Amino acid sequence: MPSRPMGSLAVIDWTIVATYLVATLLVGAWVSRSAGRSLESYFVADRSLPWWWLGTSMAATTFAADTPLVVAGLVAKHGVAGNWLWWSWAISHVSVAVVFAALWRRSRVLTDAELIELRYTGRSGAWLRGFKAAFFAILINAIILGWVVRAMVKIAAPFVDWQALLGAGAVETFATVWPAALLVGTPNDTITVLVLFGVIGAYSSLGGIRGVILTDLVQFVMALAGGALFAWFAIEHVGGMQGLREGLAQHYDAEALLSFVPAQDAAWLPVHVFLIYIAVQWWAQYYSDGSGYLAQRVFAARDERHAVGGALWFVVLNYAVRTWPWVLVALVALLVFPLGTAGEGVAAVVAADREMAYPVLMAQLLPAGALGLLFASLLAAFMSTVDTHLNWGASYLTHDLYRRFVDPGASQARLVWISRLSVMLLTAMGVVVASRIDSIEQAWRFFIALGAGLGLPSMLRWFWWRANAWTEIAGIVAAVTSAMVLYPLFPDARPEHLLVAIVAIATTSALVATFLTPPVPRDHLAAFTRRVRPPGWWQDLPGAAPKMALGWLGAAWLAGNAGVFALMFGIGYLLLGPRAKGAVLALSGLFLLWATLRASKRFRLASGLRDA
Repeated sequence: MPSRPMGSLAVIDWTIVATYLVATLLVGAWVSRSAGRSLESYFVADRSLPWWWLGTSMAATTFAADTPLVVAGLVAKHGVAGNWLWWSWAISHVSVAVVFAALWRRSRVLTDAELIELRYTGRSGAWLRGFKAAFFAILINAIILGWVVRAMVKIAAPFVDWQALLGAGAVETFATVWPAALLVGTPNDTITVLVLFGVIGAYSSLGGIRGVILTDLVQFVMALAGGALFAWFAIEHVGGMQGLREGLAQHYDAEALLSFVPAQDAAWLPVHVFLIYIAVQWWAQYYSDGSGYLAQRVFAARDERHAVGGALWFVVLNYAVRTWPWVLVALVALLVFPLGTAGEGVAAVVAADREMAYPVLMAQLLPAGALGLLFASLLAAFMSTVDTHLNWGASYLTHDLYRRFVDPGASQARLVWISRLSVMLLTAMGVVVASRIDSIEQAWRFFIALGAGLGLPSMLRWFWWRANAWTEIAGIVAAVTSAMVLYPLFPDARPEHLLVAIVAIATTSALVATFLTPPVPRDHLAAFTRRVRPPGWWQDLPGAAPKMALGWLGAAWLAGNAGVFALMFGIGYLLLGPRAKGAVLALSGLFLLWATLRASKRFRLASGLRDA
């Protein structure tokens, strides 16, 4: 197949992209009336959505535009096993599916920040709710949006030339009028960002969470289809799977490159660091219990059964299914652009930045139409991440800040208006932050430090009566303080080592604060346990699940983790060989996932969480 020059999109490609963008706007307009009925309609779709909508939406949101580029870089540096840097999060997501999804749904809150005052009481609870809402809605959302925008610019730059589309004069006029301080890269890149954010802000503000999830369904199908189509063209370019295996064997240590588990002597991932990933990292971050956009999807479920099914469906899509098209393209890139060779032109671009192998191969290997589909799918991945963070952030600003502290008696119509205004304000903030992203690296480290202090407290509040607001407050303060000290003192230390130190300090501080401060009043705890019926240690409070529920919980968790990894590796072996081993693992994974659903149902029944 002849190589395609960088930046050449045919008319059919632009037609596909334009059709997709118009369709997203139409979806937002279509559901705007139902979204505007009330705050529950706008942010949780009246708690009426089925499991497959929710799980697919979670997967679409988790897949950002930079993800396939990152995978290309990881495989080039560390082989297939390099993906453990993100595969390890599957343990946390299985925990959300089998443990927390039903509890979140039963809580009937509108945001995860609202749970704080459902679980805790007093000024400390109110302060913590307001702080977390502001922190995540503004600072964390700004940082995430900024990084995602930078990744999208990296992908779009080779393909989108506004001088060709609008004329050189129009672009020059824009560059003159637009403030230089708010440029996102070049004027060309800035126009791309403004167009995309304009479309996203419009349909997100109109359609609320229902519009976001409906577009997520389309976006995920496009992303998966585009990625699979690209993988097929890439594999055919090197002579099929047989040609890929033979080519890798000629140029590399194919056994090490294709291994799904890092070697014991791998310098990039020593055994003790690997153990940190699977034993500490998954529960140490603030979203260990599903807090954030995953919980927001769970709130919209029809009942606990759909909440659990949707969360488990997300794990399967995110890890077992979506991994392999990216990995196959990354392996092809190692043959088309071998490691250790500089080359000229696009080869030099890839040699300097292995992540660029993905967009470079897109331009070289895909014919007209297929290229437009894949480019639109990457736009879809970008937009599904941004629209979720806009809606999620707006829920905090409206429900946890404005409604809670400014105007508790606001009408539903006014709250929906505030919600739509919040989406547009966050959209503008995303553009501004993207232009300044290089200056907030320390804020990103602050976010990581905060997460390390919230993991255990976020889980304890569901299981232990003694946890109180000061448990979380002490964890936050200790994590941030220790990070500000440890990062400058040990600039060359591995992030994983610093993570363990911060987690140890924050966890100790949280537990000490718990025992030095009064517990939550028993009547407030009783209201929480009657509503949520949590498992664990609750001093015989009314509604708390019996201890036997923990057994089913553990069985579901073990079966879920084994099932997801067995299915993921089974699909990998079916593609890369040996296929008999792949078939056994894949079938075992499907059986274990079925067993997970059964054990999870028994856990809900033992806990009193019936599917209602």
